[in-house]
Amino acid sequence: MAEVALEGVGKRFDRTPVLEDVTLTIRDREFVVFVGPSGCGKSTLLRLIAGLEDLTTGEVRIGGELVNDVEPADRGVAMVFQSYALYPHLSVYDNMALGLKMAGRPKAEIEARVRRAARILRIEELLGRRPRQLSGGQRQRVAIGRAIVKEPRVFLFDEPLSNLDAELRVQMRVEIHRLHRELGATMVYVTHDQEEAMTMADRIVVLRDGRVQQIGPPLELYRRPANRFVAGFIGSPKMNFLEVEARGDGGAGLELGLPGGSVLALPVATSGPAPRTLGIRPEHLELRVPPAEEGGGLRGEIFVVERLGAESQVHVRLDGGERVVAITAGERELVAGTPCSLHFPPERAYLFDAEERTLFPSPG
Repeated sequence: MAEVALEGVGKRFDRTPVLEDVTLTIRDREFVVFVGPSGCGKSTLLRLIAGLEDLTTGEVRIGGELVNDVEPADRGVAMVFQSYALYPHLSVYDNMALGLKMAGRPKAEIEARVRRAARILRIEELLGRRPRQLSGGQRQRVAIGRAIVKEPRVFLFDEPLSNLDAELRVQMRVEIHRLHRELGATMVYVTHDQEEAMTMADRIVVLRDGRVQQIGPPLELYRRPANRFVAGFIGSPKMNFLEVEARGDGGAGLELGLPGGSVLALPVATSGPAPRTLGIRPEHLELRVPPAEEGGGLRGEIFVVERLGAESQVHVRLDGGERVVAITAGERELVAGTPCSLHFPPERAYLFDAEERTLFPSPG
């Protein structure tokens, strides 16, 4: 396996910038996930590593070797796409073996590689079938097996689970995670699904409009996001945001004016720009019904309850008109229109300035 290093990587289509100044190192045997909304450049970045797109600026190195001008087939990478791209007239065995046959590998070597990949993926009993006889998850395993037999330095996955149903996606996430451990492989994975990123990655690269927003382990991005975009993208349900006005800092903390006219006191200190946005994760909000008699917190009324079994997601319309989501125990009996208040530990608050940079807690 091998390290992948990107230095000042940029890509333009005609005059339109798609990626700008991407610099990062993917360590040997690391599982790194590129995540971001549609159009952020994550798949283009993967294709630049694979050599399927030409760089506009920068350098790509694989295993210390500069590969800017190296053909895709000679880079030592294998790519698994969203589309399975299996030949319908060939058996599973022949689909997996085709690339090795075209490369002129000995028959015994092909047999050994295909059998090993089938054993790792637990599809040995499927080798004689045609793709039309397989489920979606089985087809994706065959596509991954076709990559494994190449024994690449780096595996590249471009949204490989997007065509699967929800239950099968969870199963395949586990299988790919197991595969990474068993092969000890360097893997780069692209997805728009932050849940996939959080559950699979050693490190996550968050992209927005062609630029890297933050790189780090999943929990670091969850706990200490660099800006409002990362804070809202990582975590499900997404973070609640409320526009606030800093009323003063007497040294002991902040007073934040909320749009509804209420004032929220937070015993946290920040320096530099004044906070403009308050962020609170749904899982950090405590829902009180009826509202707390002593006042304080955020006051409003329940307008939607989404019951998910063990927990419920409660949508609350605050007195100022803003809407927030709180997570509470699923067995609670809650009715739309009921007055309530929401409370949270001050240390769980997030504060952002006018440029959407995180003021509190300071990014990791």
